[in-house]
Amino acid sequence: MKKVLRHSLLGATLLSLVFLLVFQTSHAATGKGTEESPLVLKSAMWVPAGITYSKANSWILKEVEKRSKGRLKIEFYWSGSLVPAKSVADGIKSGVADMGLVGAAYMPGKLPLATVVSLPLTGARFFSSAMALSELMQTPELKAELGKYNMMYLSAFANSSYKLWSTTPIKTLADAKGKKIRTAGNQAKLLKALGAVPVSIIATEVYTALQRGTLDGVMANTTFAFDYKYTEVVKSMFAVDFGTVPFFMAVNKDSWNKIPSDIQQMFIDLQEEGAKYGHQLYEGAGDKNIANATAKGTITVVEPSLGDLALVQKTAKESVWSGWLKKMSGKGLPGQKVLDNYLEFLKKWEAKNPFK
Repeated sequence: MKKVLRHSLLGATLLSLVFLLVFQTSHAATGKGTEESPLVLKSAMWVPAGITYSKANSWILKEVEKRSKGRLKIEFYWSGSLVPAKSVADGIKSGVADMGLVGAAYMPGKLPLATVVSLPLTGARFFSSAMALSELMQTPELKAELGKYNMMYLSAFANSSYKLWSTTPIKTLADAKGKKIRTAGNQAKLLKALGAVPVSIIATEVYTALQRGTLDGVMANTTFAFDYKYTEVVKSMFAVDFGTVPFFMAVNKDSWNKIPSDIQQMFIDLQEEGAKYGHQLYEGAGDKNIANATAKGTITVVEPSLGDLALVQKTAKESVWSGWLKKMSGKGLPGQKVLDNYLEFLKKWEAKNPFK
């Protein structure tokens, strides 16, 4: 009996090893990067396909694929069908995904320094935020942080500044106190410091929560809010620029090394062009959306007072920025250096921004 049991356990162990080997191999980059045998890379995208954000930010991937003339094929796995948002770094490290959309705000414990880009009132525009993030990712500190997950930066995914949308008008910051607002990361800390009640739920659940009254509002930009149809429920937009929340594409280092060198160079050379394309498509859609909605009277835009703007800026720096710096210092990380670099890169690229 014991002999049979030992054989059964041995057989089960061997089957498990075979399964893991097959699983990992099936998710690794395949092909040689030629027209006859294209290199196939799996991309983990937790956002849905078809929305403006996805179109704007996947442009560089599709453009490189096109310019490779059949030597590179990227398989997109949308809506977290390969790896969920909070596990993208782990998925890339393990090789389940060759590349993926990384949101540091969703995994602050894994990529703490990278969360600097979600600090409120830093970036405000798509182009400058994307290019500043791109430059930040070339610094030794961020390369080392990504390197812990066997991944490297590939391209930037930005957006435009978040604003406060609500089912009943919020005309001052005082009106926001006690309101349940969907937000995340460092922007949630800012809203809490301002007296609101931040709520963390996934984007696809927001519409129903607004309908039912379990949410009073949501932080979103003018493209995001319309793509997810929040504007069918909310009636007002408090036009404070709370800042952008950029994301980025990262690639498994081993998968990167399999990409032919001339195709690697395409990813590098198309960074700025991709940021320009994304800005025009994403911010252009947002501007058009809000103009149409205000003309029809379906959305009321409330401009903040100078006093409210000053209070937001003061609270962001004294509460959220300082708290982030203290947290980085406690981890033994160069938070001040990374923040200074990011602010410098934002200033540089906003000066170069062709979309004034």
